[in-house]
Amino acid sequence: MRDLDVFQSVLGEVRVGEPVVAGALGLVPLFGARRAPDYLLAEAATKAGLFAIEETGSGIISKLVASNRAPQPVLLLEGEQLLGGLQDRVLNLTILVPAETKLRIPVSCVEPGRWHYRGSTTAAMPGPAFVSPRVRAVKTASVVRAMRVWSEPASDQGAVWRAVHEDLEEAAVSSPTGALREAYRQRAGDLEGIERGVGVPAPEQTGVIACVAGRPITLDLFDRPETLAQVWPRLVRSYALDALWHEAVDPSPEEAQVFLAALRAAEVTAHDAIGLGTDIALSGRDLAGGALVWEGAIVHLAALRPAETGVRRRGVGDRSRRGRGSGGGADAGSGTHAGTGPASGPGSSSGPGSASGPGHAPDHTTSPDAASGHGAGPGMASGHHTGSTEPPRQGARRRRWFGSEEQAQGE
Repeated sequence: MRDLDVFQSVLGEVRVGEPVVAGALGLVPLFGARRAPDYLLAEAATKAGLFAIEETGSGIISKLVASNRAPQPVLLLEGEQLLGGLQDRVLNLTILVPAETKLRIPVSCVEPGRWHYRGSTTAAMPGPAFVSPRVRAVKTASVVRAMRVWSEPASDQGAVWRAVHEDLEEAAVSSPTGALREAYRQRAGDLEGIERGVGVPAPEQTGVIACVAGRPITLDLFDRPETLAQVWPRLVRSYALDALWHEAVDPSPEEAQVFLAALRAAEVTAHDAIGLGTDIALSGRDLAGGALVWEGAIVHLAALRPAETGVRRRGVGDRSRRGRGSGGGADAGSGTHAGTGPASGPGSSSGPGSASGPGHAPDHTTSPDAASGHGAGPGMASGHHTGSTEPPRQGARRRRWFGSEEQAQGE
């Protein structure tokens, strides 16, 4: 069976359960999957000393190196925060690193104001939370577009920075380096309350649709209940960040079914994976996502909607309850983002100075020329960005970039 057929077939078997609600966050359980061959999760493999994520020599914003010393494949999940290294990053898509293999992996920056190591540790580690659905949605929409246009899973880095800034601003937290991790640290008490309210996954649950203020915004589906259970706390924490200040509205299984129907009707394209399997890119009206298909199974499917503006917000509520039963963005292919301008080529940034082709970094300055958004070099799309695309500075030091490997000036 072709991988696109596997994707559609497995998606057609997914069943919806009764929602669980805590404050403005509603989680609709999903059931049904096909199990892939065994693998290790990156978080567990890293703790066991079998897996490491490090910088590429002097460092590239959009790339890291994953080294798998385990006798099994290791799974890196789209949306995972990788903390440390020269700056915090997020994985652009799900990757299954083969056994005893080293790969370059595509990432996006979620800490625009740092380019140096902290302490003696140079490795990047999976963090205690995924990035927020807002950041994942913006990133994924641009990655889908880049995969189809340039065959490169690169993000619109400027749009990612803006989404990070919006998360920090909405959570009313500050960070000298603009690090998304600070939203989770400074709002830990509020987030923990929501986490306790939703509890743990139901038996045999393989996925979840996260709803904020009653609106489905994110779907994560895995090939087995064990994977969902292991990543559950980190996923729920990320969903809760988007739900903190929204009005509490109960989700409904009917809305979840509508979301699934839109997913099944989305445009899907198959692409060679960086590691094992096949990448599936999907897009539709107000929807973008990706999946990794391997050995007749969907190892991970993520589908996201862009953040909705104008939704009523209030403080986090304290109500929580579980239902009974176990369940029986703009179009990412359109080539544009609302308010972000045209795409800037694979691996490029729409931030200050724009990139000089695949994998190149922006000039972290605040000069008018650097902020103009005019691209130069190979891999750049025609057209210009309007307005400044300077990443949120949050008091970060200015630094200039130089060299083909995007090396930063020493601090």
